[in-house]
Amino acid sequence: MNITVALTFNERDAVSLLNWLARCNARLLRERPTLPLLYSTSVVYGREEVETWSDFIQLLAQGWEDCDALAAARAGELMARGWKALSPRDPGYAEAKTAGLTSIPAEVALTTAIRKGEHGLYHCIVRYVVNGKAWFDDPSARLGMLDERLDGRQCHERIVSRVRLAGLRRDPEAHRHPHRSRRPRRRESA
Repeated sequence: MNITVALTFNERDAVSLLNWLARCNARLLRERPTLPLLYSTSVVYGREEVETWSDFIQLLAQGWEDCDALAAARAGELMARGWKALSPRDPGYAEAKTAGLTSIPAEVALTTAIRKGEHGLYHCIVRYVVNGKAWFDDPSARLGMLDERLDGRQCHERIVSRVRLAGLRRDPEAHRHPHRSRRPRRRESA
């Protein structure tokens, strides 16, 4: 089924929709435990002429996607499969495995590059948290967007050192726990 949504682009709204898709992917992966993990498939990165955001099953059927669906798929599998969605070359793997994490908080985030006088160039990545430490992954870079394929640690290092991150919450799970109390910020006296 194809559903078309026409939006006036806004970073916050786009990230919100992509994270909704990531949660749908997590549900699909929990309901169908025999589905493979993204990096063990033959799915590759490809540029789109018309923007389409595919769920995990459609992504597998198509065999390729661009950064948005790849990031939503990766975030979904981290939420659904926990440490088993990581490889030993991924940051946080040892800690997640030792802790036996069956779900890892993850979210789609945008990296943004804006040149003066031009529209922004947006790229979707994944942020995930293991034992309070945030890590980044770039499924597109791992699946053929670049001339070289990066592993998980290389993706994290590249993202942290080179990009401005947009639309990130401090805690990817914060929206799920509205009952948590939040301390008001202290005001500095003048």
